[in-house]
Amino acid sequence: MGFAALSVISVVIFSLILTAILRTEQQNSYENEVRSQAREVADYMAHLEAISFVRSNTTMQYVIRRKIESIRENYNADIWIVSFSSGTVEYIDSYWNTGEEIATDAVWEQLSRIFQGDEITVKGLFDTLDKNIVTIGVPWFYSDGRVVGAVMLHIPGDKLRIDFMSVLIKILPVGALVLLLGLLLSYFLARSQSKPIKVISTAVNAFASGDLKSRVDLTCGGELQELGDSINEMTQALSELEESRRSFVANVSHELRSPLTSMRGYIDGMLDGTIPPENAQKYLAVVRDETNRLTGLVNDLLNLSRMESGRFPLEKSDFDLCEQLRRVIIGFEKRIDEKNIEVDVQMPDEALMVNADCNRISQVLTNLIDNALKFMPESGGLLTLRLESVNGKAVCTVKDNGCGISKEDLPHIFDRFYKVDKAHTSGQGTGLGLAIVKNIIEQHGQTVKAVSDENGTEFTFTLDIA
Repeated sequence: MGFAALSVISVVIFSLILTAILRTEQQNSYENEVRSQAREVADYMAHLEAISFVRSNTTMQYVIRRKIESIRENYNADIWIVSFSSGTVEYIDSYWNTGEEIATDAVWEQLSRIFQGDEITVKGLFDTLDKNIVTIGVPWFYSDGRVVGAVMLHIPGDKLRIDFMSVLIKILPVGALVLLLGLLLSYFLARSQSKPIKVISTAVNAFASGDLKSRVDLTCGGELQELGDSINEMTQALSELEESRRSFVANVSHELRSPLTSMRGYIDGMLDGTIPPENAQKYLAVVRDETNRLTGLVNDLLNLSRMESGRFPLEKSDFDLCEQLRRVIIGFEKRIDEKNIEVDVQMPDEALMVNADCNRISQVLTNLIDNALKFMPESGGLLTLRLESVNGKAVCTVKDNGCGISKEDLPHIFDRFYKVDKAHTSGQGTGLGLAIVKNIIEQHGQTVKAVSDENGTEFTFTLDIA
């Protein structure tokens, strides 16, 4: 309704402006037409020697008389043919009356302009005529170019004035047609725009109610379709995040429930005597291990939360990355021996100094090596660790010869709570290790990437050389 009202107002204003312009143009055109009639009479008079000859019966005099009568009938105008003679003025009017000395000072001022060759348009010039009479005067030239008189048309002012309403009435039908076409086009345009908006609104309401399966299906093109596509991309991302969240909740619930159930069973067995006192130390050690695993899980969650909130600032320093890798490997010596894994360490002989947070990089190396050991075979496993300097960067590579990561899982392995091969890795983590790795490396302004095939998986990250 607002748009329709605005359209009506615009068309009305345009019609009024156009009417005013056309009215002015018509008035000027009519005035020029009257002036051309006066000029035509002046041209005829140029062939006569005196004003008195107008009464004669020659062909030219007959033409002049007919022209004067035509002007009076067609334009309701009185015409004076004025002659300048010896400082006096004599005239003959369209009724063939003659007169002399009709000039006042105001008239003489205008006649002087005509005598100089100018044309005039003056309202209320003669006191003997109506004040609304408009006088149009043009010079009458003689054959040698001298101005010897004037032709003056006296026409009522209302004849020169075009009525505003008469012009407006002619404009209004056109304006109404334009308005109607504009409203029809606006209606169809609004319909074409409102339908996609309703589709988007319905989909957004579905998203708000928790239905992330809905999609915005638009083929209208333009910005609305781009908006719909963006909403679909956002919904897909939310769906994936929701799936990750649910998976995380399930994994964490399992990781928490299993050790808690085990710990409770051992403690109940020791309390009710099912486990003899001489075996208490053995099962207390099991409870301690489960407690440590729960502590690690909670610490991972807290660390990731702090990193993402920016409350875990880096404490950078210069240190030897080769030495740091050696220390981390020593911590996995027991697991490496248990799985009979061969370790191939490739690093420069001299120190490779980097500028980074030493503790955080140790956590990165620990998570990557731990992740590699989880998916390596019980025998014949090969863990490759490589450090090198490339283009001013320290490059660290951790590679295993495990079963590899599927193409479907590979793009998501750094996502929070994502867990590869969920059915076969129970108790081996909650999908936070690689998310922490990525967060730490990105905090350093560096990159980490993974490539994988059926022969194993390779993780690579970079650090600034000190």
